[in-house]
Formats: sequence, C-alpha cells, structure tokens
Amino acid sequence: MKITSAFPIIVTEKLTESRSFYEKLGFVAVFAGDWYIQLVWPDCMEVQIGLMQPDHPTQPPLFQGRTMGEGSIFGISVDNAKSAAEELRAKGFEFALELRDEPWGQRHFTLLDPNGVRIDIASQEAEMSDEYAKDFLMPVESIPA
Repeated sequence: MKITSAFPIIVTEKLTESRSFYEKLGFVAVFAGDWYIQLVWPDCMEVQIGLMQPDHPTQPPLFQGRTMGEGSIFGISVDNAKSAAEELRAKGFEFALELRDEPWGQRHFTLLDPNGVRIDIASQEAEMSDEYAKDFLMPVESIPA
C-alpha cells in the first residue's frame, strides 16, 4: 500500500466557524460543499483536514457522530515553533497552552479549534533529556521507504 496523504475529518455542525479558523491558520479550501469542506496546506499538499456536517444522508451511520474536542489532538510539525507562535499570536490566535519546551526535545504550543480539538504545533528543537533520548529507536529520516 502506498499512502499519498492522511488527514483527520472533524464532524461538526460548526462548518463555517471551523473553516474560518483553519483558513486563518493558513489552510486553503480546495472543496467546499454545503456538508463537506476539504482544506490543504499550500506548501505541503499532503497535510490536509476535512470538515463534515454530522448526520448527512450520504454518509453511513458509522460516520455521522460528532467530533468531541476532549481527547482529540491534531499535531502539526513545524521548523520553528517559536516563530510559528509569534506569527499566530500576531494573527490574533489565543493559546490554550503557551509555548514551552518538553524534556523529550519538543518545543510546542496549543490552540483550540471551534470544536475543542487541540491543535498542537511543535518543533523538535528543545534540549532532550537522557531519560527520553534512550526511547528513540531511530531517526525518522532513516526509515526505509
């Protein structure tokens, strides 16, 4: 199997609010129906997010439940979390978790989308403790294609 992209789909009655949030973040809508919206990141088309209205008759019952924000995290990796935080703060975003360094080498901050989904924006540029360094099996770059 060759995967070409992967993305979460948020099932929500807040399609308009959610679309506005993700477009303000930097995503671009490539499909916008009255019940489904597909957004992509312009510089990396493999990074996508879908927004879908609940209880739509074209969808099987398995796909009709609403996304509950609690426990849902959409992780986004960036080159520099500090500069990303500065950029998004300048755009008026409020942070649910302020920029911080973690002992596993991650620098990150978190936003909440209109559905309560946590948008965790992170870079691997903080100092890593020995406790966590031992748990890394291999660098992602060395995984054979």
